[in-house]
Amino acid sequence: MDSSQVADEDYELLGEEEELLEEQDISFRQDIITLEHSFGYNCKRLFNLVLVDPDTLIFASGNYLHSFSISRQEVTFQETVSGCGIGFITKNEHPDYQNLYTVGENGPKPTIYIYEHPSQNVRVKLLNAAKACFTAGSYNSTGDLFASQAGYPDFIITIWRWEKAEVILRAKSFQSDILFVHFSVYNPILLCSSGLSHIKFWKMANTFTGLKLKGDLGRFGKTDFSDIYAMYMLPDENVISGCDWGNMLLWQAGLIKFEVCRKGRKPCHTKPITRITMKNGEVTTVGMDGYVRVWYWETVDLADPPEDDLFVEIDPIYEFKIAEVELRCMQKILPFDEKDFTHYAQDGKGGIWFCDINTYDVPQKPRQLYSCIGGRVLAAQMSPVSPHFLALSECGKIFVYDYEQRRLLLEKQFAAGGVDFLWFDTQISAHGTELVAGFGDGILRQLFLDLSNPKRPALNRMRAFKAHTSPITRLTINRRSSLLLSGAADKSIFIYQLGRDEYDLVSLTPLGFVELAAVPNCFYWHKVDPNVVLIGCKTGEVFEYDIRTAVTEEETYLSYNITEQSRLRSTRFVSVKSRLRRDIRREKIKKRKERKRERKMWEIEKLKKANPGLQIDMESALADSEPDEEEEPLHIPTVPSAIIWLRYTIRDTIWVSMSGYDAGYIYELEFGGAEPTYSTMIEDADDLEIHSYCIIDEYLIFGLVNGRLRINRLNPDNFTDLSEYRVYPMHDALKGIIPSIQTSYNGEHLLSIGHDGNVFLYKWNGEKRFVKNELLAELPALPAAVAEPEDIIDPETPSLEQEKINAELQRQQEAAEAHDRAVLAKIGSLQSEYFEIVRRNEDLPLGLRAKDTDLLLDDRITQQIREELQAELDDVREDLAYDLEYAQVGHSKLYTHFLKELDHVPFTVSSLRSRISGIATFRLQALGEEFEQIKRDIEERLKQEHDLGLHRQDRIAEQPEVLQDLVAAEEKDDSIKEPPPESFFFGRDPRSITPRFSKKMMRLLLRFRKRQLYEIRRIFDWDKLERQKPDPNRNHPDDDAKIEEAMRSLGDYKLKIGADYEPKSTETLTYKYIEIVECRERHFELVNRFNKLVLAMRERKKELLESIRKKRDRLDVIHQYMPAKDRLNLEPIHEVDMDSEYPELNLIEHFQPGCGVNIDDILHLERSVEEVMDSLKAEKLSLSGSTQTAANMNTPELQESIIYEALQISMLGQTLSNAQLSEELQQLPPPSDVAYFERNEEGNSPMMLELRHRWLRELLFEQAAIRAEIQEEVRLFDKELEKLHVKRFHVKMEAEFMASFLISLNQELYILRDSEEIENQLLQNAKLAMNTRNELQLVINATNRQLDELRKNIDKLTEQISALRLTFLSTAKGHKFFDFLRRIFKKKWRPPKRIRGDDESTSSSSESSSSSEEEQAETKSLDSLDMTTIRLDEDTCPSGLERPLYELAFVMRSERHELERSSMQLNREVDMKRTQIAEMQIKMKYHEEVYQREKNALLEFRRQRQQEINKVKLSAILRMDQLQHFYEGDDYRDLSKAILFDADMLLDLRRRADKLNEETLATRRWHRINIVHLRRMNTDIKFMRYEITRLEEEIKQAMMKKFGLIIQLDELEEEVLRRYVFDLETTAEQELKALELELLERQRELSRCEEELIQETQNNTEKLNILTVLREEKNILGIILDIQERNYAKWTRPQVLNLSYDIEKLMGIEKSLLQQIECLEREICALRLKSKPLQINNEMDATQEPQVTSELLPNDEALVCPAILNVDAYMLPPMPDDFIMDRVHTIVQKSFNRFFGRSTSAENVRKFSHRASLYLCQAAYSFQGRYTDRIAECITDHLQTIVPKKYFIHISADELRKLFSEVVAVFDYERSDVNTEELISGIFDHAKDSLCAHVHLGDADVVNRTHFIVSHMLKELIEVLPLEEFLSDETLRIIVDVLEREPMVDPRAINVEKLIASTLQHAKENLLDGITAVPVRKLGSNIQRDLIKRRQYKPPSCESPMSVRIASKKSSGSGLPF
Repeated sequence: MDSSQVADEDYELLGEEEELLEEQDISFRQDIITLEHSFGYNCKRLFNLVLVDPDTLIFASGNYLHSFSISRQEVTFQETVSGCGIGFITKNEHPDYQNLYTVGENGPKPTIYIYEHPSQNVRVKLLNAAKACFTAGSYNSTGDLFASQAGYPDFIITIWRWEKAEVILRAKSFQSDILFVHFSVYNPILLCSSGLSHIKFWKMANTFTGLKLKGDLGRFGKTDFSDIYAMYMLPDENVISGCDWGNMLLWQAGLIKFEVCRKGRKPCHTKPITRITMKNGEVTTVGMDGYVRVWYWETVDLADPPEDDLFVEIDPIYEFKIAEVELRCMQKILPFDEKDFTHYAQDGKGGIWFCDINTYDVPQKPRQLYSCIGGRVLAAQMSPVSPHFLALSECGKIFVYDYEQRRLLLEKQFAAGGVDFLWFDTQISAHGTELVAGFGDGILRQLFLDLSNPKRPALNRMRAFKAHTSPITRLTINRRSSLLLSGAADKSIFIYQLGRDEYDLVSLTPLGFVELAAVPNCFYWHKVDPNVVLIGCKTGEVFEYDIRTAVTEEETYLSYNITEQSRLRSTRFVSVKSRLRRDIRREKIKKRKERKRERKMWEIEKLKKANPGLQIDMESALADSEPDEEEEPLHIPTVPSAIIWLRYTIRDTIWVSMSGYDAGYIYELEFGGAEPTYSTMIEDADDLEIHSYCIIDEYLIFGLVNGRLRINRLNPDNFTDLSEYRVYPMHDALKGIIPSIQTSYNGEHLLSIGHDGNVFLYKWNGEKRFVKNELLAELPALPAAVAEPEDIIDPETPSLEQEKINAELQRQQEAAEAHDRAVLAKIGSLQSEYFEIVRRNEDLPLGLRAKDTDLLLDDRITQQIREELQAELDDVREDLAYDLEYAQVGHSKLYTHFLKELDHVPFTVSSLRSRISGIATFRLQALGEEFEQIKRDIEERLKQEHDLGLHRQDRIAEQPEVLQDLVAAEEKDDSIKEPPPESFFFGRDPRSITPRFSKKMMRLLLRFRKRQLYEIRRIFDWDKLERQKPDPNRNHPDDDAKIEEAMRSLGDYKLKIGADYEPKSTETLTYKYIEIVECRERHFELVNRFNKLVLAMRERKKELLESIRKKRDRLDVIHQYMPAKDRLNLEPIHEVDMDSEYPELNLIEHFQPGCGVNIDDILHLERSVEEVMDSLKAEKLSLSGSTQTAANMNTPELQESIIYEALQISMLGQTLSNAQLSEELQQLPPPSDVAYFERNEEGNSPMMLELRHRWLRELLFEQAAIRAEIQEEVRLFDKELEKLHVKRFHVKMEAEFMASFLISLNQELYILRDSEEIENQLLQNAKLAMNTRNELQLVINATNRQLDELRKNIDKLTEQISALRLTFLSTAKGHKFFDFLRRIFKKKWRPPKRIRGDDESTSSSSESSSSSEEEQAETKSLDSLDMTTIRLDEDTCPSGLERPLYELAFVMRSERHELERSSMQLNREVDMKRTQIAEMQIKMKYHEEVYQREKNALLEFRRQRQQEINKVKLSAILRMDQLQHFYEGDDYRDLSKAILFDADMLLDLRRRADKLNEETLATRRWHRINIVHLRRMNTDIKFMRYEITRLEEEIKQAMMKKFGLIIQLDELEEEVLRRYVFDLETTAEQELKALELELLERQRELSRCEEELIQETQNNTEKLNILTVLREEKNILGIILDIQERNYAKWTRPQVLNLSYDIEKLMGIEKSLLQQIECLEREICALRLKSKPLQINNEMDATQEPQVTSELLPNDEALVCPAILNVDAYMLPPMPDDFIMDRVHTIVQKSFNRFFGRSTSAENVRKFSHRASLYLCQAAYSFQGRYTDRIAECITDHLQTIVPKKYFIHISADELRKLFSEVVAVFDYERSDVNTEELISGIFDHAKDSLCAHVHLGDADVVNRTHFIVSHMLKELIEVLPLEEFLSDETLRIIVDVLEREPMVDPRAINVEKLIASTLQHAKENLLDGITAVPVRKLGSNIQRDLIKRRQYKPPSCESPMSVRIASKKSSGSGLPF
């Protein structure tokens, strides 16, 4: 082999996907440990017992097979082949195969071995029956078939012919574990399998495809799902099975026929059944409850339970109690002896039993043959002084073994399940036989193992402590054996102090407990500090606690809690495994890609060596072709992983072993770390939990979760290096977790325990051994004085902490009881004293006795009595609650049914005096929330229907009238096609060739392309024009649509009763709903409006009655003072009927629950309950009567009473008439006479008489006025009531008709509702049919267009063939070899032969015959100049014929052939398209018929529905003037056939007729005009055709003159370009080589220059660095000098501080304050005097509105910035000028308006911005444009003094920074160089563009265009130019120059006033407050003046530049006059 081949192999190895690992050498031997004995087996596994001969039993234990000799009581071991565990063991029950047994081994390749006994040789090996494991196996009755059942993940059942190792059948069983497989004894083709929650019945059936295994899964039906461990198939193919609850289930045809149980519904067994057999009609069942029962099955067969209770109750005929065992398997000792009934039984609780189930004789007693641990082994300890070890099972049983003698010494059962135990070493235990155990009930038991008498070993209980209320999780002892810790599930650890008692035994003293935040799971003690312990928890927490042992009794007097947080440190494990795995995977991918890249590099190098000149693109060759793999997301376990064990490391970290997902790594934690500090993967165990470890010298032994021991050799330099190891499979791989590994006292033995129930003893063969102690010759006995205490069995026994708590509670209770006894004694003495006082009080007289209330010493007694009475009252109310609730519910129902839905309670308003009847309101039901919900539902429904397109008017399938033949024509593609490909470039990219073209050829190419584009554009325009050409045989589509609409609707009104009526789109259910709702609302509004009028009348009557009552009261008062004869009473009015006018008052509830008796009224027993209730009634009566108490007379009535008494009115009997009174008054003396005041004898004076008569006259007048006023008001009210009577009649009539119409609408609604579903279905059918038809029509149209395109292509090909023939003739005609060349050219193309069918033979033969004839015809053609008969050969060029011409003939022939082939192909496509169109036309016809049928069905259904709707009767009211009779006669009464028609429609018809006449006249006039226009167009067309003919003739003549023939310029130019490109490409290769050489030389020169450039650049960089430093220093010095100069100038000319303004302002403030003080003093004085204030001075105007200040209003007065008051103010720069201030003010005002313009007025914004702009200008100058945080703080503080805070909060810091930057930018703008002329020119151009845009849009307002331009310019100038520059002469000159250059500008058209108005309006809109009318007027006038001076006015021309420019932008070509 040469070196190249070796290299090839090496690189092939590098390309592998996975790296091959070499096997490492192990430095220690394989037999460092050897198995010595096994002390148990997995007795919990089902059917783990096989009897191979009457004296030998075989069972599986871990990875070993155990052979148990019954007679010798010995166990031998045989290791499995794979070492991965055993799935099942079984044997063949056939008598021919009794010496065989079968073992199913698990592993990567599970295998079934059939061994021979006793040689243990493998007879048969069955392979490939499972992927990972087996779960069950069974033989059939004949023994030739074997069924194996695989477990996860495949669950395959396989039927073997095992002797040949041949698979017969295979099938998938179930998705969970199958535990048992059973062949039918009676039918060899039947079997069944069962397991977790299932049973399946199999049948081997012969089908036409072969033998099949069919499975039928059993269905539990109403029975609960159950795990089935045993079953038996009966002769009738029924199956008996067990279940979880112990009954038997009888299965028939895959279903449970019934369930068998014992009498009284007791289960057959209390636990699941594990074996079922049948013999002689008796069924024997074996249960896990330890019973074997025999049942007489005929009773079950004859049973017929009811279908609703499928249970059969039967009692067993025999019953055998084996023992307190758990029977999981039974093997008959003599299976073929009918008289033998002995069995060996597998006990799940640990052991093997002999039992006899003889039903004919007295059976033998069961006895135990073998005893072991049953279930999981949780802990084990080896004796420190003897060859003994103890094992603890999960059931709480402790086993004591002597491992040297290989025997079990003792087993002891405890009350609770075991958890952990420890064997005290000799440090603390002098005897070496003491231990302590923790149990699941939280009890810690101290034990003593007494082995002093080997024949009577004992395990004595010394002490029992219940320190925990939850199960104990772990025990530990510190290194000095001074402390014992117990961790429990209550998240605490309890600490015991170890010592020795008087008998030299270990004593445990409880110290206390420490509370943790998690459940402790493991411990580890510090190596230096004996009191520091590490605690690992089940949720990943790690705690370190420093135990304080100096705990006094006082500290634990009340509680054992001694937790000190200061002694506790903690951390928590965080999962990082997924991240580590991701990193490892990334590294693997990276390495794989690197190896792949190296392999590619090697291949490239190899290829380069083989091909030296080969050019390879390295980048693409080395590119990674693999896509990036998608990474899985990081996985963090939802439930934190538990810490299994932990320990300290040599680098001060904590090594933790995790469970679950995080297993397989060495994690090192540190306190305070967020995640593991170090994480090292354990090689080949990165997913295995390490449950235990043991260190022996330099070896670290792990107990793994898969039952294996891993012995690692420690690396002294790196303890995490565990790469050197050996693995020993020992325990079961699935359930054999190793929780503990122990060493013997002398280090010679190891012990491992597993959860599979196995205990293995090993011999340690290492170099060194760890010797604990010496062997004791004699083990001590328990001292006789030590008595065994009682055990704690009761789970309710309190713990130590609970005892402390209970003791404290008992002490407190005793103290409380003592206190109660003292208080009761004191109360007794006080009670005696009280009774004595009461007796003495009763002996006193009645008036001297003290009341009971006076003897109340404490209100709490009264409160207690009150509470008791209240409780009794509550009881009474509770008793009556039902009656009360019953009454309330009845009331609620009545109210809801009769009144709740009414808008109001109906009432009647009667008249006051007239005899008309009262007017009543209508009973009206309120619309309510339900009505509103209905409206919302209708709106939603309408919206949904509109969304679905059910009510669109333009919808195709909506109505029959619009179901028309509408087919949407596809719009043709209006895009211009691309030019044909340029063939003269020979398929190459033109961009790579055209750069080498010469200028002349480039012009030729551009001209050729331009012509091509022109021709394509011309063809496109002609096609477009042709498409737009109207069809003379068809009308315009718009006209057709209008005609159709007119024919359908105009003047032809279809009656609803007509057969041709087409319903409208609005006649749907939803619209009918809307119509009903609207009608209901109208009815409600009508009636409600009238009811409101009646309600208003009732209110008016109420007010009127109140007024009448007051006036009647007044009249009664007047009547008291008038004589009886003068009194006139009011006319009577009707009484108010409260029941009819105010019926709602009757609905007010006057009843209140309760009798009104208060608890305080009867508390002191002063009155009885009856007396209290009587007093309440009396109070009510007194209250009702108290309303009529005497009222205090008001002042006018008192005056009238006084006058009445003073004038003695009562003396008059009647008032005098007017004449009498006048006569009497004339007789009286005048008032000037003294007699007028003198009294006569009766005491009357003339004055008194006159006053008496005058006062009576006034009363009479008031009486008459009152009566008249009441009469008028009553009359008006009654009149208004009469009007309402009339209105009620009309309302009632309208409401009744509306209600009738509503009924009719509801009837129509019912019809529509019933038909809606059918209509929608028909509508959908019509729509679907229409869509189908339209889609097919679109396909037909597209196919027709394709057909047209194909025909055009065929025509083009035909033209090309003709052109090719002409070219050939023009080239070869006249040549001497013309005939030969023509024969070559005309030779026909023959398609390649292909295999044809029979149907094609005829056509092919005809084609061949025709082609042969043509060939014969062609052979007759000879060379015209050759007179011989020799035919020239086409394959050889004859002499005399030019070679190019010869080759040209072949080339042209091939081109012709290609064109003919294309033409043939297109013809075939044309035929195919025609066929397709014909087929689609047939389909189109069918779909059209379907569409019409569906359309007619929909129309017919709607007409039928309309006929049903027409049956609904409607009422209508017509007047005589609404009737029109069109027939002669006088009888108008018969209206049965009348038609209701709208009169407006008749008028519209007449108007439409007149309009049609006008349209006809207009159409005729346009027709005449079009005829004249058509004549003119025809004349123009003739002239154009003549011109075209003439021009074509001229072109032909010009071609003949120049070329001598008619040619195509395109073909000529194309040929020239083709030759030119060919010449270029032929020389391109040579030029490329030359260019490469030149390029190489240039690259060398370039590299040399680059090196020089780099050197020079480095030198230059160094110099530039020095120059930069010098310039920076120069700039700094210059700045310093400038600052000094400015500061000196300011210092020499300091600013004079003008404080006059401030002084003046302060004086004004002082004056205003003095005025306020004066006003306040006056107000205080006025308030003190309680009078109105006197307006002495400064009287305010009463009309002036008070000024209320609601916010801080700024003013325009400038404030001096506080910075000016600084002593360094003279160093600051001066304030800016007015121009800058205006620009800054504009910016600030815009910003403020944006910030808080909505929060205040525009005036305030302006004032705030004015003040802020002053400050910001000064700040910009002061800070020189810098903006730091401190400067921002200063600016913010000062702005808050200017702007109120409620507005300033709207400004953020970023916005303030931006505002300050804009202010600084103003100064930068002023310092920049702005070209004003360019600016104004740009503004002028923009103005012209704006003008053109307005003109283009047709803006009629733009008339004065000169004014528009000038106005637009000024609007932009005021925004961009400062005011000074705006008014400068230079700006004026530039504006005038710009306007002067435009000839269309007329200065006389400038209106200065309009200019001012528009500019100011623009400034106001843009907040430019600094702009006034003065500068605008000045600039506008100056512009107008200068323009007039510079030129004379010339009339504007339409051809001016502006007009031309505008015209170019318009669609038309006309100019725009100005």
